[in-house]
Amino acid sequence: MHGRLKVKTSAQQQEEKKKERAKKLAIYRTVTNKIFTKRKNGELDDEILELTAKVLAENPDIYTFWNIRKETVVKVKSERPEEIESYVSNELELTERCIKVNHKSYNSWFHRSWVLDQSHKIDYQKELELCNKCLELDDRNFHCWDYRRTVVAKSETTAEDELQFSTLKISSNFSNYSSWHYRSELLPRIYPSDNKETCVDMEKLTEECDLIQNAIFTDPNDQSAWFYQRWLLFSGTEDQEDKSLEEKTTLLPIIKKELEACQQLYELEPKNKWVIIQICELLRRINSVDNEPKILQLIDALCDVDPLRKGFYNDWGCKISLSNQEKRL
Repeated sequence: MHGRLKVKTSAQQQEEKKKERAKKLAIYRTVTNKIFTKRKNGELDDEILELTAKVLAENPDIYTFWNIRKETVVKVKSERPEEIESYVSNELELTERCIKVNHKSYNSWFHRSWVLDQSHKIDYQKELELCNKCLELDDRNFHCWDYRRTVVAKSETTAEDELQFSTLKISSNFSNYSSWHYRSELLPRIYPSDNKETCVDMEKLTEECDLIQNAIFTDPNDQSAWFYQRWLLFSGTEDQEDKSLEEKTTLLPIIKKELEACQQLYELEPKNKWVIIQICELLRRINSVDNEPKILQLIDALCDVDPLRKGFYNDWGCKISLSNQEKRL
């Protein structure tokens, strides 16, 4: 009818999409064939960089093309070192475009990390800003976290600055495994312990416990803070399985304080398995023998709230009982 917009049928749309895909595939094959031919002939030049860039901008996970670019850049650096900065700049620009296409592209991040070693004029502040933007989009992007560590190691960024950054990330999202893990790497370097019972200075350890309590009371179902708490309290260099904390003096007041906080949370969240597990672990570390009845009672509660792992919990309880029997002998 006159005046009406003609609407394409589903069959027509599918046919057009099919033709478009076929066209793109033909172009892709032509380009890739030319790339491999040039590489075979040793033609590592600007054209091969242009061709690989076109493909990688659409699909950044073709690692062979990144390797071809590496070979080309290395050749330029060897034969025309005065031009290398321009090529480095192009590689950084391309990898940034590719990261925007897929911010978890391992090959893009790895290539960018490699590029850093090809120049002495990298703007590391700009690299940190890129990391910040990517982590705002996804604060669990471990590719970006790994790249950030590389940038920090190569720049004048201090561990104290990075610790502050991790604090900001955790404050905005307690469920951030990467930030907690990064923190566990930084703290022993900035606040080393002066004894074998802890991995962090006692004053800082106390501050960290307050941060953890904020996290677990905000979201007791999130695992990240619970795992971090276990690392913080029990990862000293001394083997803490040999004797109870009651035979020591340094950690005991802190452990008891954490136990009290967990017991308060347990009253509010009696079916939260992470709270129960942590109480069991704290009681075991304080004095496994004397606290065995309480621990086994809590393990029974764990079996009720998390029946899929009942076998694991029962096995845990048996191991604790057997260990305690040996200590009594």
